[in-house]
Amino acid sequence: MNDQGTSGSADDFRVVAVDADWPESRQFTGHGYNRVTGDIHVYLWFGSPHFDPQVEHVTVFSASSGNAKAGEALADALEDYCHPGEGSPVSLPASEPVTITAEGKPVTFELWRNSSNPFWVARGRVESTEVVLSGSEIEPSELRLVRVNDLAAYSAPITFLPEREAISLAMGNDLQAAGPSRQLQLEEADTALWASCATSPRMPPPRENDE
Repeated sequence: MNDQGTSGSADDFRVVAVDADWPESRQFTGHGYNRVTGDIHVYLWFGSPHFDPQVEHVTVFSASSGNAKAGEALADALEDYCHPGEGSPVSLPASEPVTITAEGKPVTFELWRNSSNPFWVARGRVESTEVVLSGSEIEPSELRLVRVNDLAAYSAPITFLPEREAISLAMGNDLQAAGPSRQLQLEEADTALWASCATSPRMPPPRENDE
């Protein structure tokens, strides 16, 4: 974890997301924001609104530079996607390089695959942001990643809304300038989405702030 003493380390941090052409649901599913050190991490889900892991989807984890949560996110992803039911690997399995377009430029990521299932995991860096990707039914090399500082477009549980806004503000985006009508519209959309997801057995528990 960075030990900056102030929230200044958030100044250069931007959340990484799949570009705006993604056709399915885009959701803010986890977060951590330490206002003392400035460490931030965010989970975004791109896929079925009911979190169906058997259809095309990508989870994007973004962390501020040096954030220890990046290592934990990689371990979790490898356990969930590369070694289902086997627990975390004792050491990292061999990876292969893969080129993913980020901010319009080719960026090399480390890629892990498991021949026994269709899931994959990738780790890399987009400018100052540490990134862990995991997904299925889409080739990682086909992704186009962008850095964003406004998370209001990503649906979230009601309990996550204050932190979603706080992280956007820490990245330099003034959501208050959008006005109360936009805020209300976004909250209503979030409420409707998560109410419908609550009936789905595939919905994973949101990742609470654990910092």
